[in-house]
Amino acid sequence: MQARPPRYRVERSPQGYRVVGPALLIWEPSLGEALERRDELEGGAVHYAPGREPAGEADFAAEFVYGPIESRRLGRSLGISLTPPGRRVCDLDCVYCAWGEHAAVSPEPAPWPSPSEIAAALSRALPCTGRLDSITISGFGEPTLHPEFPAVVDAIREAAAARPRVPLRILTNAARAWQPAIRAALERLDERIVKIDAAPERIERPASRAALSLRLAAIAQLADVTVQACFVAGTVSNTDPASVGRWLDRLAELRPRAVQLYTIDLPAACPGVLPVAREQLEEIACRLRARTGIEASVSV
Repeated sequence: MQARPPRYRVERSPQGYRVVGPALLIWEPSLGEALERRDELEGGAVHYAPGREPAGEADFAAEFVYGPIESRRLGRSLGISLTPPGRRVCDLDCVYCAWGEHAAVSPEPAPWPSPSEIAAALSRALPCTGRLDSITISGFGEPTLHPEFPAVVDAIREAAAARPRVPLRILTNAARAWQPAIRAALERLDERIVKIDAAPERIERPASRAALSLRLAAIAQLADVTVQACFVAGTVSNTDPASVGRWLDRLAELRPRAVQLYTIDLPAACPGVLPVAREQLEEIACRLRARTGIEASVSV
């Protein structure tokens, strides 16, 4: 009897190792864990809905949907990447990013995935995921830069209706939220988790001070946001009293529903950028609560 060819492969990635296969992209920190997860999947741990054929390797080459992964802040999360396959597209150049300075991870540019392609990939993946705490638009860059972002949001919402109790979230820097159509699309999601770091000029490294001011003004117009902030140490740091103080002032003005503080858990592309101790994050969270009354949580 001829052996069935493997459906899943293990690849090295900037974030460790990843298991790639039909309608799944799973990150693991070590090669051993990645091999164990591949063997688990090959053994039939993933079950497809009756009557539905699993997507082939060619269908999954786009890697629009990945996970589920165990997120420190979102629980068991199924991710959706809107950027062109194999490329990082972002208007920021954060010192803690694992992907480097706007670097493409494939030599040739690729087209942006269409709303229908993204929705189809999500529809194929949802029956395979088991328990989910979140469906999260995130991925390898800034999702609002997708040229059809409002249509993508609507297509994802329609596909995600198959799991009505799972919240649909986005991780974003709100790069284009100053545009009414983008802002309206963001507000059609269940939760907007918006990046606002302390000392953004040296941590997020935006193209210009004007671009930063425009983004912050746009965030202020969004209804009901959760703020996510990364603190780092080492060659570049944003935990000094002046930086934290200005960040607290900014959040006091914005009044987000909640704030999530975290630090890096993967090597940054920028040399010498290091994680911050949990105790220091807790101290910053306490200052935020005392100053504003806003709920703050720490993840490390």
